[in-house]
Amino acid sequence: MTTPVANKYPDDANCELQLIELNAALETLIQIFPNVLPEVFREILLRFDGESRLEVVVDQLVKYEHLWVQGRWRPQIEFIGTRDTVDATKLSKKDSFRCNSYKVAVKAALLQEFKSLSKSAIKAVLAEQNHSYTSARPILQGIASRNWRHSINKFFSRWSRRTDDEAEKHPFIRWTTSSTNGTRIPTLRKSGDDELDHELDQFILTPLYARCKAQQEARDWDVALRTNQDEARNADAFFECECCFSETTFEHITTCSSSSTHILCFRCVLRAASEALYGQSWRRSLHHDQGLLRCIAPAAGSDSCEGCIPQDATQRAIIQSNGGSQIWLRFQARLAEEALARARVPLLRCPSCSYAEVTDLYLLPGTLRHHLRTDHPFRTLSFLALTLGIFPLLSVYLLLSSFVFEFGTTPTPAAVIRQSLSHLTQSSQFPTRFQCRAPACSTLTCTTCFKPWRDPHTCCDSAAVELRTTVEAARTEALKRTCPKCGLSFIKDSGCNKLTCVCGYTMCYVCRQGLGPEEGGEGYSHFCQHFRYAGVGRCGECEKCDLYKDENGDEVVKAAGLEAERRWRKKQAFEKRPQGIAEEGGEEEEDNANAGITGEGEKWSVQGLVDWLVRNILTTSVRSEGSQLGESS
Repeated sequence: MTTPVANKYPDDANCELQLIELNAALETLIQIFPNVLPEVFREILLRFDGESRLEVVVDQLVKYEHLWVQGRWRPQIEFIGTRDTVDATKLSKKDSFRCNSYKVAVKAALLQEFKSLSKSAIKAVLAEQNHSYTSARPILQGIASRNWRHSINKFFSRWSRRTDDEAEKHPFIRWTTSSTNGTRIPTLRKSGDDELDHELDQFILTPLYARCKAQQEARDWDVALRTNQDEARNADAFFECECCFSETTFEHITTCSSSSTHILCFRCVLRAASEALYGQSWRRSLHHDQGLLRCIAPAAGSDSCEGCIPQDATQRAIIQSNGGSQIWLRFQARLAEEALARARVPLLRCPSCSYAEVTDLYLLPGTLRHHLRTDHPFRTLSFLALTLGIFPLLSVYLLLSSFVFEFGTTPTPAAVIRQSLSHLTQSSQFPTRFQCRAPACSTLTCTTCFKPWRDPHTCCDSAAVELRTTVEAARTEALKRTCPKCGLSFIKDSGCNKLTCVCGYTMCYVCRQGLGPEEGGEGYSHFCQHFRYAGVGRCGECEKCDLYKDENGDEVVKAAGLEAERRWRKKQAFEKRPQGIAEEGGEEEEDNANAGITGEGEKWSVQGLVDWLVRNILTTSVRSEGSQLGESS
């Protein structure tokens, strides 16, 4: 038994003018209905014809949206405007209608790459993925990995010198040897279609070339280090580190800023930075006013040297190590977090990175007015009574905190109230959509609920509901199959794995291979014929598909759900942020005091509690300068 979720996909949409018209209509529909998957629009657009096709489709979707969509909603993670996700209001290339030359080239390329799979299985996967090469290739790799030929090749590859990298063995990648240094350079063989050649260059050749370049640079770096050490040894030009007392070359030492000018090697500088960043010595190892590492060499007559290591030397010591670029970025981010926390200025933070903006708002004297909320009088009076009961307890808590921690780090009750009023004013005057200006992030965030922005945006959406719908959409997509003959998409609810489409096409639900007369007419002989008790493992006598069971179906669905949840948590900034300020009580209390300012709702703070009470009691209005002059006159 199958449940159809789409309409027939005809084969006559190959004219270039018709493709331009269809893609223009598709882009318009995506802007009107951003929460619907583009495949719904493709199927409906091909269902209707004529000059008023777009108007008819919009009318159908407005009146019978759930009937046409049938659960194919866009996952929440795709709404987030970051650099590694697609804008929900723009038509991506993989979702657009494809020309016939691209479809033929993609099919030929995949048939050449996956020779162990049947043509019908490749056609079925291409129909599911809108004939996109980059989307269909990972699915075909997963299907091919369960083939008996792949198991044999993997077994013999243990004793073979050939690489297991799929990109290096790609049929459209040719390797040439450089005449200068003898290194192997990857080049791309033409596929016959410019669009497919661009995809192969972007997703196969460019990463492979970058990896080969990085490997060659690493080999050249090792040769340069050995050569430099040999020359220093011959010239007796080694320097002794005053921390670990090991000998190293001039290029890998630095000196501190004290009068003693201690000599330190890069290995000791890297260990000190790593211990400060990942260990328990952040406060002790850094000069927080200058943002520099302290010298770790022993000093005469004192416990430690008062000098600091120059920033350029710290950067070189970190970056030259394995994974040094990420360590240096994390080190700089933690310094920035601490500097912002010590500045005690109102900040608007990006929930996905360490970027922050100062939200100081200048208003003319006498233009700002705070009023009691009148939209819900009973609710306002209830929160006012709650505030009057809680405020004495908060005052006692802040007073005791000022004695427990360092004096001056805990704000006074008056400062907390002033800060809450400032937050209320900023939330009413600033736009609700915040754009992160960090080049590596560019996330859109709502300044009211501090969730990633999506169109249409609703602040009161439950996080649990968003997560559930995202995971359900990913699991449904993993179960979906598409007929390569008519384009009908369906999901198997029950029954055997031999599926028959309404157009008459027959296919296997597990491996997607065609079972009809035009594909060889295997029928039920495609499935395992050996006797086994129901639900007892795989057959040990053959590698055929099971008639009623999909051995890898549960694993695929579970993996799709876990991947969707991981991406959702990452984009929603629910994963743990990089540690910004340190482990000791005073700084942690300072971070808690600023949590309400930064919008982080992951931990309780006094400032956040007062902000919540003020938002439910007061409202803000700003009078214009003209009205103020009229009243004064």
